[in-house]
Amino acid sequence: MGEVANDKAISTFQERVTIISHSLIIIAVLCIAMIHLESVLKPFFIALGIYFVLKPGADYLSKNSFPVFLSYLTMLLLFILIITSAAFFAWSQVQGLVDDEDKQSEYDDKLNQRWKQLKKAPLIGSMINDASSSDDGDSFGSGLESLGIGSGGGTGEIATSVVSSVGSFITTSITVLFFLIFIIFEAHLLPGRIERAWPNSSSNKMEAIQHQIEEGINTYIIVKTGCGIGSAIIAAIVMMIFGIDLWFVWAVLTFILNYVPYIGSLIATIPPLIIGLILLKPIALLVLTIILLVNQQVWGNYIETKWAGRALDLSPVILLLITAFSFWLWGIVGMVLAVPLFAIVKIVLENIEETRPIAILLSERAPTLKEAWQDALRDGNLSIGEYHKLTELQKRLGVSDKEVTRISGISAIKIILQRGRARQNEIDFVMSASVDTMYYDLMKESLTKGRIDSELREDLEKLKLILTEEE
Repeated sequence: MGEVANDKAISTFQERVTIISHSLIIIAVLCIAMIHLESVLKPFFIALGIYFVLKPGADYLSKNSFPVFLSYLTMLLLFILIITSAAFFAWSQVQGLVDDEDKQSEYDDKLNQRWKQLKKAPLIGSMINDASSSDDGDSFGSGLESLGIGSGGGTGEIATSVVSSVGSFITTSITVLFFLIFIIFEAHLLPGRIERAWPNSSSNKMEAIQHQIEEGINTYIIVKTGCGIGSAIIAAIVMMIFGIDLWFVWAVLTFILNYVPYIGSLIATIPPLIIGLILLKPIALLVLTIILLVNQQVWGNYIETKWAGRALDLSPVILLLITAFSFWLWGIVGMVLAVPLFAIVKIVLENIEETRPIAILLSERAPTLKEAWQDALRDGNLSIGEYHKLTELQKRLGVSDKEVTRISGISAIKIILQRGRARQNEIDFVMSASVDTMYYDLMKESLTKGRIDSELREDLEKLKLILTEEE
């Protein structure tokens, strides 16, 4: 018996080593492909990201009797309108500053004053003076040139660079648009092909994976977009009050970098603070810094968490590594696309038995079944993907159906008490959990959709206590 168990353990270890080694080889091949096929893969992944941005709105329109293609076309036109309007307003703001010679002169004077003050600072000033190759000129520009910075090309080179960038942008945009159109068509044909390729149970599993990916990414996009708009609007108002030039440009940057986890919001505060360093007095600059940082933290760490919970459930360390790598690979675009694409990979890994341990290691935490139910019912709706995930977790943990009924009932009661309202899904779970208790008839009569009163709240507290004592 001992030899058999030992052989089984060795075989299991070898299988896991094989899976890990194969996974690393696949990751290496993908990285090489992403480096050398950037011109092809980058537009495709941008189009895929835009598809997920358009999907929640298109799904909403489809549910209201809109044809599917017309729904996506409407959302695409709205998306293009918003992007072009924001780009035009930002360009107009930048052009206005460039054409304002008095404003530029004011900036030059204040910048030179700050440079002189910086050179006289005890520690930083000595470092600048030691690094400078010459002492001539107290202006900021000459100071940078003496440090070996800012010796760029002439106007012709700059114009050529701008024209090249615009041409590249137009080409990429056209490619992205073509990819997006075909992705929209393929997304509705894919389920039928999956049914043909993997009939019976395999088809159900593939459908569950598809639902998990769509639900997770849709939640991420909706929450990130909402929080990004909120933080950008407040940041824009604050910068307008403090007289920070190009406030709309920095607000747009705040919105875009909000999609970059942890560090994106902090990076977005740097440009307006640099301008504030030139224009504002120390106290005003300190107040501006505090307000911008508090704004980012409130939206990123409080509102977003309350809104979505752990929608993607990815390890913060892994996210930072992926973000850093994607920035090295594809710049800002890579940082924005990294999280949703990596979340798709994780969802696929956790639905394959052999690679599930890797997905667990990539997660932020390993939730208990009770915590998983609490997270799933947070929005009051148990989706197909969430139900599949909970069922798989129940099987792995070996929990009985009766215990799951009790756990789901407790989780539903907690959500109802927190929100002060009951939804149909929550009512169903509470009723199932209370079948063998003295509160079943009472819940059947009094627990209905909508707001709960104080008397029903007390009854739910008592029922929760009874169900908890059954542990």
